[in-house]
Amino acid sequence: MKKKGSRKMDDSQSLADIIIHRVLMLIRSQHRSSTMIQEQVQITGRQVAVLRYLDSNGPSTVTEVARFLYVREATASTMLDRMEQGGYVTRTRSKDDNRKVIINPTPLGHEISIRAPLGTIAKLREKLPKQSEEDLAAISSALEKVLRLCDIDESLLD
Repeated sequence: MKKKGSRKMDDSQSLADIIIHRVLMLIRSQHRSSTMIQEQVQITGRQVAVLRYLDSNGPSTVTEVARFLYVREATASTMLDRMEQGGYVTRTRSKDDNRKVIINPTPLGHEISIRAPLGTIAKLREKLPKQSEEDLAAISSALEKVLRLCDIDESLLD
């Protein structure tokens, strides 16, 4: 016969396994959707996300694109170089401030942003704001705890 403490450990382990399984499902879903997007439109899911961002927000700077992607400006700039070479975006100097580079989608980039399927992150960006504040707070709190359990320091990921 199992002791009460042992049953609690079994219950905790079962719940932990379910949580890990769900995290892995999210990761796999993101990977699969990115692969599917790349196969269908020949650019990465992240590049499609940039095109959709530009379509929604209008002309943007490299800094704004980097913030949207949660990456460093150098990373965004390298990706935008590839996108410009592929004919998906244009980069021009700002008329107001010559130091700023303005990114715009080309007609090809706009067409791809419409045609590409939504990936996991795009679905979250679309559907999360439609959830109740209570649900959003609960999701945020749970994810914050997961990040702490994984020793992930958000400041190092900028």
